[in-house]
Amino acid sequence: MSYSILEDNELMNKVRGSDGKAFDEIYRRYWRKLYALAFYHVRDSNAAEDIVQEIFVSLWASRERTDIKHLAGYLATATKYSVFHYFAQPGRDVGSLEELGTFPEEQQIAESRLLEKEIRQEIDRLPEKCRLVFRYSREEGLANKTISEKLNISTKAVEKHMTRALRQLRVQFKHMLLL
Repeated sequence: MSYSILEDNELMNKVRGSDGKAFDEIYRRYWRKLYALAFYHVRDSNAAEDIVQEIFVSLWASRERTDIKHLAGYLATATKYSVFHYFAQPGRDVGSLEELGTFPEEQQIAESRLLEKEIRQEIDRLPEKCRLVFRYSREEGLANKTISEKLNISTKAVEKHMTRALRQLRVQFKHMLLL
């Protein structure tokens, strides 16, 4: 079974049953995004890594008694509170707390580059025909009929590959829209 096609709520149901592979998929989906969010605020890579690691350790430790409806929102909120906690420690720069809710233009640019990179990586993970159909359709703007002629497959097969590609991308990036 490929865990990468499962939605967050399905993964969390498996995690509640102590499925380590489902947890690994959640980690793979969210680690980089949570790290970027934490690093933006604390400006210390080690601290950001520690914050994100603690969030995932806590998620695993409380897996059996936690009922999370919106995983992306939960993880983003957990990161926010962990950053608050980080700055609440004695000797930390509290001035950064005021900036926690803001996203200046540089942050938006960095986030869009990260999203672009992740989309390209996810497209590269698609099966070969599926990837070709997707690229011909979305990047080159070719019609289904033209794609079917170019790849020597039926128009229905082109539609099937596009449906599969879009479904996989939708599942992978649904969590990003919530963050």
